Amino acid sequence: MANANTIATADTAITAPADRPADDRPTGAAGAVWDALSAAPDGVTVTALTEASGTSRATVTKALTAFENAGRAARTAGQGTGRGRTPDVWTPVIPSASTGTGDAATAAPVNDAATAPTSTPNAAPGIGVISPDTLATAMQVLADESDRRAATAELLRKAQEEEAERRARVDAELRKAEQRETARVILTDLLSAVTTTLAAIASDNDEQITRGMEDIARYAGSVRRTTRATTGTRTSRTTGDRGAPLPLRPLVAEHLNAYPDLEFTPGEIAKVLDRSSGAVANALDTLVGRGEAVLTCERPRRFRAANKTTDGTSVA
Repeated sequence: MANANTIATADTAITAPADRPADDRPTGAAGAVWDALSAAPDGVTVTALTEASGTSRATVTKALTAFENAGRAARTAGQGTGRGRTPDVWTPVIPSASTGTGDAATAAPVNDAATAPTSTPNAAPGIGVISPDTLATAMQVLADESDRRAATAELLRKAQEEEAERRARVDAELRKAEQRETARVILTDLLSAVTTTLAAIASDNDEQITRGMEDIARYAGSVRRTTRATTGTRTSRTTGDRGAPLPLRPLVAEHLNAYPDLEFTPGEIAKVLDRSSGAVANALDTLVGRGEAVLTCERPRRFRAANKTTDGTSVA
């Protein structure tokens, strides 16, 4: 039985024929690859071997496969990372002298636990792995940003509420000022009408008295409407007024005759007289039936005073 040499590696024990010389260098391109591999006892990648041997990558791969099958090279698989995988690392297997008796030498087994490397040669550190500190910092930044946005939204909401309240106050003040100015104008006109009517009474001018009373009635209605708009309440009539209301038809006729060239709806006259529009409409229909008023339009219904002829009769 032929003698054998034992070739020990970090991971296994390989037995090679004893008659193979330790410096058995391959010929050709494989020899260049072997030289480059032997020059890197700590391990080398295929890319580095391709550059060091001056051969192609296919030649290096083929030669390494042959070396591995012959027990002259060992491969350490690359490690997976977050972005891919590190390249395989190749190391040369250098034959060592064997010991034994007889015709054969027994290869000494290698204790895997004792000889296993504590770390992978030239193992590349993990790429793309986020450290816990970096992750914690990023989470804190996101939390701070969320708090900032919430605080900004709250400030904006309060500012909008304050602006809405300010505008409401300004609008209320403007309405109050407009209502007071309207009341001032109406009361001034009413005072002028009262003064003029009193003067007409003193001078016994019936035409001016009638016109003045119409103006006073109109301004009085405006005063009531302004009072409702200002205070939000209706001006109620006294008990005596409800128990003994003034006749409505003469008041409606008097209003039409005061403005013979104008047309009025029942609602317009009702506002001036401060009566219901239905009651005024009934009074107008009675006046039309008696020939004292004329219906000039059906929709909306409009009325005017009937024109008087020279003999006192009414014409349309």
